[in-house]
Amino acid sequence: MLAQIASVLSSPLVHAPVFYLLIVSIGVFSSRKKLFKYLSFIPIVWFFLCSMTYPSVRLVKPLEDQYPVINIESKTWRDAQAIVVLACNYFEDEELPFVSRWPNCSLQRNMHTAMMYQAYPLPIYLAGDVLGHNDKIAQAMHNKQFFEKFGVPAEDIFTIAKGRSTETEVSALVSILDGKKIALVTSASHLPRAVAYFSTLGIDVIPVPVEHFSRRKIEFSLGLPNALSLYRSERAIHEYLGLIYQRFLL
Repeated sequence: MLAQIASVLSSPLVHAPVFYLLIVSIGVFSSRKKLFKYLSFIPIVWFFLCSMTYPSVRLVKPLEDQYPVINIESKTWRDAQAIVVLACNYFEDEELPFVSRWPNCSLQRNMHTAMMYQAYPLPIYLAGDVLGHNDKIAQAMHNKQFFEKFGVPAEDIFTIAKGRSTETEVSALVSILDGKKIALVTSASHLPRAVAYFSTLGIDVIPVPVEHFSRRKIEFSLGLPNALSLYRSERAIHEYLGLIYQRFLL
């Protein structure tokens, strides 16, 4: 329940208005109306910062910089016994082109994994249950079809159709990994939480980050508020809340 609430509140489009209304409502019944009037500007300023490029990049960068970039050519990940790629999502709409059915998070994770396999074949492990209300096929099976389409033999793909969150997906994967050392492919901002779940369950992990929302080197810049920055902030806040849940509430 707490994880679901945190997921909903991750977006500045949700939590900024909620906190604004909460502060205003408390101010109505408070004797310190002037104080709450000033406090009500905090969610507005926060929303504005989250919608701008530089602040949103600064928000996500500490998460993404925890693990170095590992290129396909690197020998670092080849010490693993298996590749694990965490599921993101898939649109079950056969009328769409194949590439349009995959959101960016899924496409980047899967493409990088397919390229890793082509460079140095290792068994690929996948998890993920049916996610959408109208979906019929588990995420693990969609991802398996992706890899088969890109030339990975079915006998090198191991699936378990369980897991609706990072926590439950990792738990499902650990049950079929048999203690193997893994190269873990997922979004850069997602890795700190994902690695912690695997490590807690005794799996040795080589983190392989993809889908970066920030460049390796950034410079201060001014720009107008934009939707991409709001999404970047949402992804960062989602991970920070997830880490709080993982470290203090589990």
